Amino acid sequence: MNLLKDSFEFGLHTQINFGIGRLQELPSIIQKYQYKNILICTDPGIANSGALDRLETILKSENISYEVFTEVEPDPTIRVVKKVEQLYQEKNCDAIIGLGGGSSIDTAKGVSIAVANPGDLTQFEGKNQIPNRGPDIIAIPTTAGTGSEVTHATVLKDEDRKYKMGILSEHLHPKVAILDPELLTTLPRGLAAITGMDALSHAIESYTSNQAQPITEALGLHAIELIGKWLRPFAADRTNLEAASNMMLASTIAGSAFIWGRVAAVHALSHPLGGRYNIAHGLANSLLLPVVMEYNLSSNFQKFKNIAALLGESVHDLSDRTAAGKSVKAVNELVTDLEIPKSLKEINIELSEEEIQVVAQEAFDSGIANANPKNVSVKDLISIINTIK
Repeated sequence: MNLLKDSFEFGLHTQINFGIGRLQELPSIIQKYQYKNILICTDPGIANSGALDRLETILKSENISYEVFTEVEPDPTIRVVKKVEQLYQEKNCDAIIGLGGGSSIDTAKGVSIAVANPGDLTQFEGKNQIPNRGPDIIAIPTTAGTGSEVTHATVLKDEDRKYKMGILSEHLHPKVAILDPELLTTLPRGLAAITGMDALSHAIESYTSNQAQPITEALGLHAIELIGKWLRPFAADRTNLEAASNMMLASTIAGSAFIWGRVAAVHALSHPLGGRYNIAHGLANSLLLPVVMEYNLSSNFQKFKNIAALLGESVHDLSDRTAAGKSVKAVNELVTDLEIPKSLKEINIELSEEEIQVVAQEAFDSGIANANPKNVSVKDLISIINTIK
């Protein structure tokens, strides 16, 4: 970016409360904004983990009125959003808490849209299509990965089309995000691994994107450094609060980066793979990230050299080209150490040529890959999918 010629925008619209034990501050936040009846939106895993009980105990101690929905699905769907919206309306709620991973927070965002904007949610697909801001959202993440607690986006599955639909709007920024690392301690190891890789993909894609700008680059670099240092120890022991704290911070920083720096070919492909074949988002990103990085290396050897160094590779006395290649090596080794599958075959998914063509076309048509640092065609996307078969 040439600062003498180019301009950029950056804004973070969510109040962040970070720290061990900060969940206890939820009642004061509710009282500050004068919410009268909160709808808690979460999933069965969180309901069974003890995190929901902890939240309810805090609310009951201050006599705060609330309702609970515990049926959020791993890939949030329009169908579930409409169910939660009905409960919200029936119980006269006035704000929403998204407690959980990206699915719970994205569902809460979908409900906020639906409450204030009647009609089919598919009409709001894309950027800035939502006319009315809905009820406030308090995001309380229990994973370190999606960054949804600070983003202006929600991804909802349209089951009729087997399609993951992105909705982006300034109305979707949560009002407040409570980042309490203690909420990560019951996360299963496998989920900690793939959500951490999701955060890494956000950081790397926003840093290398053709939409990157100085602030998003700085955020992306710091997130990459934190994840390179702390993801392995966090996956090994989720009760390690130092590792949990750093991963939660890295996830939110990476989320802040890709609001404006954007994601690219990794996410363009992971959305249709998830929508059509129910591949967890973080897992799809883990499969795709090193392959897409390899494809993009020549777009900016210096940037990928920087990534390699932050992920612990020695790049001293190496050419920029050779050092850049070490970034791919570092990510592949991280995936190996986290025991994440490296191919679709390992997760029992075999795609025909026709299916690969459909996924690649959907990825291209989504426009997400427009931010890729190296131009990418449908043919290129097909080649990337074939690499992870």
